[in-house]
Amino acid sequence: MYQEILKKLGLNANEAHIYELLLTKGRTKARDLLTDSGLGRGNLYNVLTSLVSQGLATVAEGKQQIYEAAEPSHLAILVDDQKRRADRLAQEFQGELPKLLSTFNLTTGKPAIQVFEGIEGVEIALMESLSAKSSIYTYLDPSAFSEDVAKLNARYIALRQRKGITKRIILPDNEGSRQYVANATKELTEYLLIPGLPAMPEIAVEMYGDTVTYLNLRGGKTISVIVRDISIASMHLAQFEFLWKTFKVS
Repeated sequence: MYQEILKKLGLNANEAHIYELLLTKGRTKARDLLTDSGLGRGNLYNVLTSLVSQGLATVAEGKQQIYEAAEPSHLAILVDDQKRRADRLAQEFQGELPKLLSTFNLTTGKPAIQVFEGIEGVEIALMESLSAKSSIYTYLDPSAFSEDVAKLNARYIALRQRKGITKRIILPDNEGSRQYVANATKELTEYLLIPGLPAMPEIAVEMYGDTVTYLNLRGGKTISVIVRDISIASMHLAQFEFLWKTFKVS
């Protein structure tokens, strides 16, 4: 049982076996492990050296080296290392995923769709737009902003500005939108209030490149959908440009 857990933590079969032997035998000389280890002398010393380097065993120097297993609680370090590796892999995967989906979209002709839930999903969807190679175009109703979403949006804006990505935002012309625009950043950002535009409570839409992101920010049922399809994106962008040119006052 120990060995299976140890293998999952990254030890090879020999390391897991020798660590378990050290646990059961206590302080012991390497030669006393030879029979039970099933290894040759050279391989056994290599494994013991590896366990010591990983902090899973200690060695007392003297006329003869005495080995002892480290406390099993030390394995928690290996668990933390596994978590960190998994987190790094997840970040690298998220960075490469748009390219993979774009390739899939081009080769199959099918829209690539991702769906996320919760405020964490909103963050993923928003941060994904920071890969935009040109401006981001947004429909927004500020009434959609909960306290959590507002904090997330503030972090997102800072990152977008740092990357130098411009943004245009269309909002319904109402008191909430006017107050939002009055207090919002103007750096790299343009706003357009359109009279008569229906309110879109709890909804935001972002468009860039071949991507459209729909954010349903309804409390308790927050859903973010990313659609990558050049035809769908082009339709939304054309509609956005029409509204912008029609209602924009120079």
